[in-house]
Amino acid sequence: MTPATIAPDGMVERVLGPRPSRLGTRRRGPRAVSAVVPPGASRSGAAGPCSLDTEKQLETSVQELGGQASSEKALTCCQWAVGERTEEDMRVEKWLLKRQLASTVHQIWQEKQNAAPDGALKQWFDDLETQKKARVEESDTARQVRVATWKRANKLTGRDGEILRWFRQYEQLRNCQAQWVGYRAACCGTKTQPVAVPIGCGHRLCPLCSAHRAQRAKDRIRTMFDRLSNPVLITLTTPNQPTVSKDDFTLFRERVRTFLKQYKWTPAIESELESGWIKGGVYALETTFNRREKSWHIHCHILADLVSALPSKHKKTILAGSRVCSFTAIKLKIEFDWLRLNSPAWGKKPRKDADPMKKNGETFNFEKWVSLGREKRLKEWRDGGYKPVEGISDRERAERTEWNRENRRVVDVRPVNDRDGAANEVLKYLTKVANFSDLPDAVEPFMNAVRGARLIQTFGTWYGAKIDPATEFDPEHLENWGEMQCTCGLNCWERMGVFYRDDVEMDSSGRWHLEPHIQHTCRGTVPRPTIRGLEAAPEESDFEPCPMQER
Repeated sequence: MTPATIAPDGMVERVLGPRPSRLGTRRRGPRAVSAVVPPGASRSGAAGPCSLDTEKQLETSVQELGGQASSEKALTCCQWAVGERTEEDMRVEKWLLKRQLASTVHQIWQEKQNAAPDGALKQWFDDLETQKKARVEESDTARQVRVATWKRANKLTGRDGEILRWFRQYEQLRNCQAQWVGYRAACCGTKTQPVAVPIGCGHRLCPLCSAHRAQRAKDRIRTMFDRLSNPVLITLTTPNQPTVSKDDFTLFRERVRTFLKQYKWTPAIESELESGWIKGGVYALETTFNRREKSWHIHCHILADLVSALPSKHKKTILAGSRVCSFTAIKLKIEFDWLRLNSPAWGKKPRKDADPMKKNGETFNFEKWVSLGREKRLKEWRDGGYKPVEGISDRERAERTEWNRENRRVVDVRPVNDRDGAANEVLKYLTKVANFSDLPDAVEPFMNAVRGARLIQTFGTWYGAKIDPATEFDPEHLENWGEMQCTCGLNCWERMGVFYRDDVEMDSSGRWHLEPHIQHTCRGTVPRPTIRGLEAAPEESDFEPCPMQER
């Protein structure tokens, strides 16, 4: 038994005995920490403390990776884990994010409903149910027209309309992919397993629908890559802002269009300097949310086609009295033009036939901005790399930081070597917004801001090409869901009916099919909607029940 002693306050204090002999060693007492060795450092000095960094190189052979990696370039733990994920694992992650988003939207709806007085919204729903009831000798089409006319005449506005909108969003997310449309191959019959197409919700933040929309948009961009002679990816950013609204997206989009118009290439003009050097492309607006600072960051990714390729790093030019790379000069010019569209301090870009803008006796030109940027720089080239400037006080460093925050913009320009990676970068707006789907304070303002806003647009030679597919799913067209190949190769698919979520399964390649026990002649497990008062008798109905309903 463990010995015990009586403490001064009368409590019984147990004293741990020696380590049991069956473990082979005795319990060691705590070692004294040396005052010389700092906390967390190794006592021997030969090695540092144990690291929990998951970015450490994973020692995996080429055979274990299935030949996907070479011995010259090893994979990190995170990269290896992402590569090992299956289609089912990725779907589970998206499904959990969708449930989280639905919970957030439900919380917003409940908060607005509890704050509103009862009676008005409930009476509107009761009147709607009354209108949906079929009348004597009224066709289904006439009933739908009558209900739609009543909705337009009795449209809810104000607080009741806001509650109804969030309620519909919750129902939209809750029923996403709850039903599937089945298709069977009429050409080869039972030799091909029937395929299933989900009925999605098309919500802006739904991970399941956004992933499908992004895949379709990527396929369209890849097919249009053949038109690009010199593809370049340009990123334009602005400082973070505490709030986000629809006007912010409208203003940002107008600035991007003005920026592209400045560099638009005109074939009728021979001089490239006067006609510009961007022929066309596609741009997308992306929004991120900083959880720590509670701020929003709106930026733009532009996939553009240039008249000529970007200059190499060996080509030099003279800029503001110094010899710099031609690529650096182009990047600084893009940054200066984008800054003048966003900052009133430098004014708007003047016309080509006008003198540079003057204010308080100072000329706001490109070379002066470059010279000031060199004087206010925070890093300099030293010892083979960019390091903080030495020999300045903390006050001067703070002043330089403030000047750069107001008079500089983060702009990235790079040639496109990986076309799939460029397409993913442009279309990140479709999937990245799910990062804040668990925050009601972020979901509500974002949904209000992007309501009816166009976040992706083609321009120039690409103008008119449809990149972003419709938000609503179209289960009648199988080409929206990839190549569905049957056994015989004729691909004559015909619609079977609507099935529940439990009636479908995914194969190893990520395709969805109806479960094997579903009959090819089944009309679906979801009953057809009927009009109240005109419901047909069971023996007169042409609906064929499926064995799934008997379970």
